[in-house]
Amino acid sequence: MSTNEAPLFEAKDLTIEIPAALGERHIGLRRVTLSVAPREIVVLAGESGSGKSLLARVAAGIADPRMKVLSGSIAYDGIPLARKGQRRLLEMRRGPVTVIAPLASAPPDPDRTVRRWLRDCRRLAGKNGRQWGDCFFSAGLHEPEQLLPRRLGEMPPLVLKRLAVVRALILGSRLLIVEDAGADLDPPGEASFHELLVRLRDEFGIAALVSTGSLRGMERLADRLVIFFEGGILEQGSPLDLLTSPRFAYTRELRACEARLADLPRDLPVISREAAREAEAHVHEVSSSLETPFAG
Repeated sequence: MSTNEAPLFEAKDLTIEIPAALGERHIGLRRVTLSVAPREIVVLAGESGSGKSLLARVAAGIADPRMKVLSGSIAYDGIPLARKGQRRLLEMRRGPVTVIAPLASAPPDPDRTVRRWLRDCRRLAGKNGRQWGDCFFSAGLHEPEQLLPRRLGEMPPLVLKRLAVVRALILGSRLLIVEDAGADLDPPGEASFHELLVRLRDEFGIAALVSTGSLRGMERLADRLVIFFEGGILEQGSPLDLLTSPRFAYTRELRACEARLADLPRDLPVISREAAREAEAHVHEVSSSLETPFAG
């Protein structure tokens, strides 16, 4: 990122309260400050409930509407997005930003054909859209004519994710927001999708904000790896640094929790209480040590 380029996405001091069971509420994000530069892949990693997917959903504008922003702000391409700025975000998702969500949270219309889907993409792009055939090829779909008459409900998950990339290319998106990148995919499919994201960065300069519960393959995908714990950022840096010499035991043990077929049926490793306590103490200390306390 050059000094003259604004981040494509930036969260500053973002603290969010979310609904919980039995009408209670708790902090989902605490004092999160994070940016994504042009041509950068930033991966948010952590366990379920750590806050990494919540940040991705907030960035995508698809988070629970019952959430409450207690402090902080977000901005796209240097332009702040006000709390009432959903219209602005929707406009960005029709061009500069493309969201790739898990199929469970954003299932396609199963009866819609790829041809009809493509027609809508081209209409949205207008005269400035890229040639659709080239976009299919760049997304790894080398025989688009055979796909056009097929229904989206017939497409395997990896093809649907590639079609989302086709849309991004047609619209000229500069930023992809990918929630739970490994969802719906087996390990080979996940690796193939990671390779596609890297190729989009290298060939088209497209940046990505990616959330994942797995550190598998992150050394080949991420330019920057961000470890989340209990709604806060525990540590971040290059994958090489974090995966080989992490500051916290939690990061090391999170990677060790990757399940492999060779491990079964033996007991799989888990995060130790000591590592969790250390991570908890750090995240809460950082969020409480800032000068301006958040309300609530």
